[in-house]
Amino acid sequence: MNAARALLGIHVPGTTVWHRMGVGWKYLVFLALTLPAVFGGPLVVLGALALTLALVATTRAPLRLAWGMPVALVVLFALVAGYHVFFGEPVMAVKVVGTTLAALYAGRLILITTPMPSLIDALVAAVGPLRRFGANPERFGLAVAVLVRSIPYVIASFGEVRDAARARGVDRNPLASVTPVVVQAVAYARTTGDALMARGLGDDD
Repeated sequence: MNAARALLGIHVPGTTVWHRMGVGWKYLVFLALTLPAVFGGPLVVLGALALTLALVATTRAPLRLAWGMPVALVVLFALVAGYHVFFGEPVMAVKVVGTTLAALYAGRLILITTPMPSLIDALVAAVGPLRRFGANPERFGLAVAVLVRSIPYVIASFGEVRDAARARGVDRNPLASVTPVVVQAVAYARTTGDALMARGLGDDD
């Protein structure tokens, strides 16, 4: 499973209650799962995380997709937790890592059960009332769509560049891994911007 899918999840068609639920209700479930973890103690955080994992499993998506995590992210969480434990703050370790994981899996609950166009349409509708203040909901939705599409690209670029650097024996050099990704990301952004401008989507109304 590639890193982008492992981090964000991917829509898996189905007929579960989550697939039939409206997007707005899913966002409310997301808040109900994450807010207690943000403001609660360690036991609340662990309980919220356990409940979130159980709910994600009910989407009937393959568990490797539903619960999977990129190795690099697992290492990062382990380092963060180890840092806090080393300095005598095990409660903070549970709070930071547990809350982040609960939010990540709660978000995956939405992404696995909702097609991306439906998510964007829901965001556009939510921003709609701000039109009277000069906001452009359609442009906002387009920006979110481009952002969501860009994340997997950047993640995949990191993986490709890391493998290439390892093959050349320079994987321990940060510049050898970061610089090509930055160059690719800038090129991708310019290409996307040119494509939008060619369609008149970047012009001011």
